[in-house]
Amino acid sequence: MMHPNPHPELPGGESRPIVAIKDLVFRWDASGPVVMALDELCITSGEHVFIEGPSGSGKSTLLSLLAGVTTPLRGSVEVLGKGLEQLGHVERDHYRAHHVGYIFQMFNLIPYLSMLDNVLLPCRFSALRQDRAIQRSGRVEDEALRLLDHLDMAHAELLARPVTTLSVGQQQRVAAARALMGSPELLIADEPTSSLDADRRESFVRLLFNECRAAGSTLIFVSHDAALEGLFDRTINLAALNQVTTRPEVAR
Repeated sequence: MMHPNPHPELPGGESRPIVAIKDLVFRWDASGPVVMALDELCITSGEHVFIEGPSGSGKSTLLSLLAGVTTPLRGSVEVLGKGLEQLGHVERDHYRAHHVGYIFQMFNLIPYLSMLDNVLLPCRFSALRQDRAIQRSGRVEDEALRLLDHLDMAHAELLARPVTTLSVGQQQRVAAARALMGSPELLIADEPTSSLDADRRESFVRLLFNECRAAGSTLIFVSHDAALEGLFDRTINLAALNQVTTRPEVAR
């Protein structure tokens, strides 16, 4: 049964900003150089955004800021209208657990848990995502199975197996299901297709699109694979946007 979009647009059909960065300056430590300086960046609800840039352009730094793992030296990073720099470390952890799904480049699955238990993890840490999963499928376990089924992973013989026994491609799809669990407003994917061949990469991205549309989630996808760029609503070239790479004097 289909349920209403859990992340509706603003009245009148106007999309709300999911990410709003303004006047951002970031350095990893107080005595180090500035590694990111952005005047402005806005990503709206439901967008599928491709972020490209060579090593050193700031892709990992940007994702760390959007997930609330780090905070800027100056400026603001708003996610869903909340300035993450105004929150304490614990508050940012809670905010991320409720609102952000993250597909890590190396998947970061819990090796001693089964495939199904890995997918259920977000609902263990967030009552909000648990409620959304129940709203969508009746039980959190049923929602996990629905996601795995859409990713062609709901095979009975796989569900109880430790994730370490799965192939790389299977682990990638488990990581995607975990990130999508509980319909987070923002889904961040960090080079999630780097271990797949070309045909499987496009298929995987289209599966992500379908799930994000169904959940009303915004997708930020970082990749070196330019062949995938045309599938997305728009591309952000971070090397061109980051003033540290375009104006080296900013880093001093």
